[in-house]
Amino acid sequence: MTTSELLSPQFTGIDDLTLAEVDAKLKEHQQLLQVLLQSPGSMLSYLPQNDATMQTATVAQPEAEQLFQQALTCSVQQDLHQAATYYCRAAYTGHLQAQVQLGHCYLKGAGVPKSAVFAYSWFILAALQQDSTAQQACTVLCKHLTLIDQQQAQQLAAERFEKITLQNNK
Repeated sequence: MTTSELLSPQFTGIDDLTLAEVDAKLKEHQQLLQVLLQSPGSMLSYLPQNDATMQTATVAQPEAEQLFQQALTCSVQQDLHQAATYYCRAAYTGHLQAQVQLGHCYLKGAGVPKSAVFAYSWFILAALQQDSTAQQACTVLCKHLTLIDQQQAQQLAAERFEKITLQNNK
């Protein structure tokens, strides 16, 4: 079945495909995903770059900087769980530095459960805002994560991006 057939009004969904056609489409999509994920920078090139919503989020949310500063204070006082809580709250407003720091928290297990997948997802969001530290972290982590972990992190990043965008457009 061709793409034009899939887009035609007569096509009603997967029920119109044979099992062989479904299998072929799945293999085609798997191959495409593998190609996209083989290069450390490739996944970032398919995500929106310099999105105005992400860059202006901290301007629209002045309390984000206060949350970030509280996180830094807690971090200095070695209250790592509270620091991670503040980083998380600020990160969900789109605060770039908070996203990077939260990624580090997850990477180290500082105040949160250790998770390279969660760390990678926050680094992806910060890398989209052209943060060089986050871009380097993405490159390094990409080499150490399985394709499934990379896909999971990308999905988390996409979901978080939407949540941040919707939250900041209220």
